[in-house]
Amino acid sequence: MNHHYCPLCFAEIPVAVELCPACGRNIEAWERQTPYYDRLIWALKNPHSEVRMGAILSLANQKHPEAAGPLAECALDYPVDVVQGMAVLNAIDHLPAGTEKRQALEKLCKHPAHAVRVSAQERFDRIS
Repeated sequence: MNHHYCPLCFAEIPVAVELCPACGRNIEAWERQTPYYDRLIWALKNPHSEVRMGAILSLANQKHPEAAGPLAECALDYPVDVVQGMAVLNAIDHLPAGTEKRQALEKLCKHPAHAVRVSAQERFDRIS
């Protein structure tokens, strides 16, 4: 039987389910009523790295400055995923300059992964 995951609670559910058996939310209604940008931000919390990576890349293309903070939090929530951390930095690079971008890079200067931390510091120094 095919399964997919609830976009709200990330529980594994059957494909054709309208209401998530785990959280009780109407999945289709949530997807219809929630703006794309907000769904991308929520997807940064998804336990599956490929879903998070898709959201990271899409947020880079959206270029909303307020995405910087959630992107940084995503990198910090999954510190062992260095590829994702570097993708987050690239996404932040695509965002307009401003306080959000600066604060996000400052947070990432403390990332546990050396490569992410060093790259974040270089980017932070460039905008300072």
